[in-house]
Amino acid sequence: MSSFLRTSIWVVVLGALLALGFYLGDRVKTDPGYVLFAYGEYAVEMSLWVFVIIFVVITVVFWIVFGLGGVLGRFPTNILRAWARMQHRKADLRLIEGALWLRRDEPAQALSVLQKDARSESLPALHWLLASEAARRLEKMDESQRYLKSAELLMASIPKAIERDMKPTELRPLIKSLKKEWREDWALGLEAVGDDDALSRLAVLNPLVKKYTNSLALEIVQARLAFLAGLDAEAKHHVERATQLDSENFLVLLLRAELECGRTQALEDLRRRLIEEVI
Repeated sequence: MSSFLRTSIWVVVLGALLALGFYLGDRVKTDPGYVLFAYGEYAVEMSLWVFVIIFVVITVVFWIVFGLGGVLGRFPTNILRAWARMQHRKADLRLIEGALWLRRDEPAQALSVLQKDARSESLPALHWLLASEAARRLEKMDESQRYLKSAELLMASIPKAIERDMKPTELRPLIKSLKKEWREDWALGLEAVGDDDALSRLAVLNPLVKKYTNSLALEIVQARLAFLAGLDAEAKHHVERATQLDSENFLVLLLRAELECGRTQALEDLRRRLIEEVI
């Protein structure tokens, strides 16, 4: 809108108000009207325009008085609501802090923050889910399950858990499953499932070895089985082969350490944890 048009509109509006003022002034002068209030022996009379002014003033006064009274009446409630909002904001900041610590891979810090009550938060279910994850990372499984149950109780609907295929617990069923669908994480179990000795395992692995020539898991398993069977030359061959496939893999590095230092309980524990993370 141009400045000329805005100026024109203001001139028209002011002119209309001025004309209305002149008209009302003329009406007040020529015909002030008459208002009479009478009750028993008492009577009050005034012009219509004075009555209009008094009515407007009284209305404004009543609005101010009762409006202020309403504000004062709601004051305690407003104080309580403000306090609740402050607590709510503080609780939400605590939730964000816990999530941030969890993202930084500091589950102990996250759990120390998230162990507090979640009733003041806008998303209490999320609070307990994060607490459950923090406890799980700290391997506090009972505590993690308790927090998870608290979260589920607050959720309107709980998604169904994704059903996962169970790894066979015997060697030959596992080999059969791997022939149908190859999984590197399951292949690592070829070393331990069942009761077969190392030489027998090496023998039955041949079909898989021929089919999956670039499997790192198979090379690792064969190397460890060869170690157990006392086939050092074959074990070294598989270690070198695994190194060629992925020299930075932690399981390969552990395999090389085992080749240099022998099998120790510390290496076995570390290997077990690494495999659990892979699975």
